[in-house]
Amino acid sequence: MSREGGYRVLLIDLDGTVVDYAQTEANALTAIHGAFFRRYVPLPAFRAAFHARNDELWATYRRHQIDLDCLRTLRFARLLTDLGVPHKPGAAPEIAARFEHELGRAVVLFEDALPALRALARVCCLVLVTDGIAEVQHAKLGRARLRSFFRAVVISSEVGYRKPDPALLLRALAQVDADRGTALMVGDSPVSDGAGARAAGIDFCWVNRAELRDPAGPPRPAGEPGLSACFEVPDLTALSRIMIAVDSQRTGLKTHRDQRTGRGLARTG
Repeated sequence: MSREGGYRVLLIDLDGTVVDYAQTEANALTAIHGAFFRRYVPLPAFRAAFHARNDELWATYRRHQIDLDCLRTLRFARLLTDLGVPHKPGAAPEIAARFEHELGRAVVLFEDALPALRALARVCCLVLVTDGIAEVQHAKLGRARLRSFFRAVVISSEVGYRKPDPALLLRALAQVDADRGTALMVGDSPVSDGAGARAAGIDFCWVNRAELRDPAGPPRPAGEPGLSACFEVPDLTALSRIMIAVDSQRTGLKTHRDQRTGRGLARTG
């Protein structure tokens, strides 16, 4: 089936797309601040220091310069040093374990996530494709009761590929015996989700909840390299309405207006 026949497989990102990761992470950081750092640094300064180190190390990880196991503990080892917090040997792994436990325990979904996934699962094959620590991602799926929506779950640390490596998406398609021409990657990041989709020859739908500007810049002509989204929606509710309309009409994926917001699935590149 071609793209003109509609997308039958949705490759869906987890954090930032289905899971409100900013709130989930904020809750986890509050917990570990209270347990390990409260005596030494205020919460706002602790969060800022964590994000600086964490963002730096995730970028290093995506360049294949460190592995995930190193990242898990190194961010807290460096944070302890950055903040001058006295600590015993082995403190960083202990803090990392508590942080990961809190991420899974206190997972927060976007308000539209469950109804939209329920609707999308009726008309498409859903495959979860996510980076991150496998144990944490599995805990989120279980705690939030998300697993039943997905035909397959592909976690980068379990299959050996990480975003934006196109092999991760091709592995996901292979698990449901699907062709890239029938698939749409759905995610919140043009840089990791979008770049991986483009490299794999798969269309990309940007879930742009914050109404950000595409970091790839202006839309490019078809076939020209870049990171622009093929389509953009404000949330998963808008995507589910479009996919239901496409499924009922079987006329291909065109611009459908969202009657509630006035926004459609707009081509940007």
